[in-house]
Amino acid sequence: MKKHLIIVLLIFTQISCAQNSEKSNENKTDIEYTRNYTISLINLISTPEKYHGKKVQIIGYISLDFEKNGIYLNKDDYEYAIYSNGFSFSLPEGLLKKSGNKIDKSYVLLAGTFNMNPKGKLGPWSGKLENITRIISMGNKTNHSND
Repeated sequence: MKKHLIIVLLIFTQISCAQNSEKSNENKTDIEYTRNYTISLINLISTPEKYHGKKVQIIGYISLDFEKNGIYLNKDDYEYAIYSNGFSFSLPEGLLKKSGNKIDKSYVLLAGTFNMNPKGKLGPWSGKLENITRIISMGNKTNHSND
């Protein structure tokens, strides 16, 4: 009886370790993705050939408006329709539902494959993010004052 109990405990321990290992690998993947693919919008705008066809992750101001659907360097670029300071993209329906409409008109982290050639229908975009795999809201402003 003791042998059976010990065997059962060993099996549960191995299963638990395997599950923790899978979770650890998922976190490593997220960390590696962030470290290897995050670039500034300024770098992407100024040297698009360097990133053409590659996976990138950027942070910017997003608009899901029909005619101004894009990610911009900042909110003012969206409001003044400065397309050259942004990129068009097509958000997969699944990601849009997952993130909800909470991301519209806010700063987000957006990941996909960069294409420097398509410039969009409305204006001279600096390129397009395709095959979007991740969109994460950056949340609220951070207060950096020392008050």
